[in-house]
Amino acid sequence: MYISLCFDRMKRRKAVKLIIISWIFIFCFATKPKVLTDECDHGHNGSSHNQALERPRLKRKQLNIRVPKNIRSKITQPQLLYVDKQENDIIPNSATDKDSTFDDDLFLYFKKSSVTVDINKSSSKPIEVNVKDRDETLEINLDYVEELEMDNTNPAQNIESITEVLWRETKLDYNKLPEYYMKLSKIRLTGLVVITTMAGYAMAPDPFMLSTFLLCTAGTALTSCSANSINQFFEVPFDAQMNRTKNRVLVRGHLSPLHAATFSVITGTMGVGILAAGVNPVTAALGAFNLGLYTMVYTPMKRYSIANTWVGSVVGAIPPMMGWAACTGGLEPGAWLLAAILYAWQFPHFNSLSWNLRPDYSRGGYRMSSVVRPDMCKRVALRHSIGMIGLCGVAPLVDLTTWTFVAYSLPLNVYMSYLAWNFYRKGDSNSSRKLFRFTLAHIPILMVLMIACKKRGENKPEQLQSTNPQSALVPSL
Repeated sequence: MYISLCFDRMKRRKAVKLIIISWIFIFCFATKPKVLTDECDHGHNGSSHNQALERPRLKRKQLNIRVPKNIRSKITQPQLLYVDKQENDIIPNSATDKDSTFDDDLFLYFKKSSVTVDINKSSSKPIEVNVKDRDETLEINLDYVEELEMDNTNPAQNIESITEVLWRETKLDYNKLPEYYMKLSKIRLTGLVVITTMAGYAMAPDPFMLSTFLLCTAGTALTSCSANSINQFFEVPFDAQMNRTKNRVLVRGHLSPLHAATFSVITGTMGVGILAAGVNPVTAALGAFNLGLYTMVYTPMKRYSIANTWVGSVVGAIPPMMGWAACTGGLEPGAWLLAAILYAWQFPHFNSLSWNLRPDYSRGGYRMSSVVRPDMCKRVALRHSIGMIGLCGVAPLVDLTTWTFVAYSLPLNVYMSYLAWNFYRKGDSNSSRKLFRFTLAHIPILMVLMIACKKRGENKPEQLQSTNPQSALVPSL
């Protein structure tokens, strides 16, 4: 009797344990998925559960948009503003229908969800926008700032007409051929190169000879035209991406690449040939070296290293040496000083120019110091501006000018250093623009002062004949 009772108790305990274990298993491992079954596709039997689990959940993201309070003054006509999901700034869309219902107010239009938001009135409350076909909800916060400078340098945002993006056959307009050649040669840059060459010839101590001067000028101009043409020939794909260069003749298709290459070969051959036959071998060697340095080193280097600016400054420093060598037949200390002055001047000139072109250079893939290392760009411009004071002070020591040149050039160089200091301290578009504009006037004025203050020594006829072979044609008195 007692044994049977004990046996019954053991069975009850085992039954209780079994019931508890069963309930634990049911709640932990056999619960139904937290998905509504009527949302599943019952026509696919066992796969409906997997499909329900694979359904993406509604994502919620935040988007902060900076809106300038002065946006009305930035836009001159009623426009629709659009913002993509990846952007965080408002970009104006110029392609707006004139019959738009948004007459005087500005709105933010989300093309992914067809939602229009009024941005004329400041609001601190976030705006929720549902993105179609993406199961996403954007929580938009409009951050109204005092000033926000818009990037209007993107060529895609400044399309003048639909013909700019359509394919068209290249047809040569022979009436505009001289104009195309001048653009292909970068005539203003070529003119600056020729002016510095003429200044180098004028600063040389030997007597002036008109024939040599004209041949040197023509040969240098043709060599510069060839170098600039080859530069544009290689950079067509990159110039097309930059707003500053998108209207060049090769990008626009006014000239074919073969035409431009033929022009560069002819002008380069003629330029170096004139310098070799009509001037002297030293000037011709400098011209050929500069042509190769600009086209084969500087041009490809612009996309790989910021050292291209230093190489380009060497290219700009050689023309006055060519003018000096054309007059004397050699490279005396005065020629090297002229080259050093031109070398130092190009850093405040180009660095201030490239500062406001950073969006263009970034878009074209050029590694400029203003883009990659902006602090270094400002330091280098300031350093070389101050260095101009010391270089001009050396001119009397090498018998290039009198000491009056040092006094006359000091205010000019000090003021350029002051502008470079403002550019270094502020680093804005206004300070860089002021420095660039002054450098355009600085170098011509400096060259005129050097010629006016040139140290005129008395050379013996024997010395003139030994330094310049062409001077032997001039009879000694």
